[in-house]
Amino acid sequence: MPILGLNFGRIGFLTAMPRDRAIEALDLWQEGRYTLSSRAMLEASLVDGQGDQTPLRALNDVVLHKTGVARVARVQVHVDEESIGPISADGIVIASPTGSTAYSLSAGGPVVAPTLDAMVVTPICAHSLSVRPLVVPPSATVTVAPLDPHPHELMVSCDGQVARHVGPEERLSVRVSSSRVVLVRFPGMGFMTRLREKLHWGDLSGRG
Repeated sequence: MPILGLNFGRIGFLTAMPRDRAIEALDLWQEGRYTLSSRAMLEASLVDGQGDQTPLRALNDVVLHKTGVARVARVQVHVDEESIGPISADGIVIASPTGSTAYSLSAGGPVVAPTLDAMVVTPICAHSLSVRPLVVPPSATVTVAPLDPHPHELMVSCDGQVARHVGPEERLSVRVSSSRVVLVRFPGMGFMTRLREKLHWGDLSGRG
């Protein structure tokens, strides 16, 4: 089912029109003057020591982060069976291309064209300058295992809405889902135009 989003907030990367142009959006839809943009989703699970899984799903990102305590999270990150090493950070964002302009971008991650199939692994405030965001292929599975002796202080959030505490010996596994989200897009507002206007790229008006 295609989704036609109206922006009632501020940035609104996922929306097709601002709310004051809602009637125009419906007219364009009725006239067939639109395109459909298919977006990858993320399928995640928390796996405990016995192999039992708690399924999770997100469009933008799956985030493993600390809760309420000013200490770093120490995690071991694997891409498929290959370790990229232990990471000390405030958390880890695993984002879809659509979510690359959300929390991942704020944490220093790259902007990825939303129609690509990939995942972005972005540490949040990593405690090492050598740790950098990583773009991995859609066939990969990213696994994050807490090294912290107090895993109850860790939480998993999906799209900033659904949150769950990480239990003892649980690990987070994320991959690209077979499900897709289809968004309505109208002429004259491509992704690069959207980036330029909403992030004010090339805007020097504030300089003297």
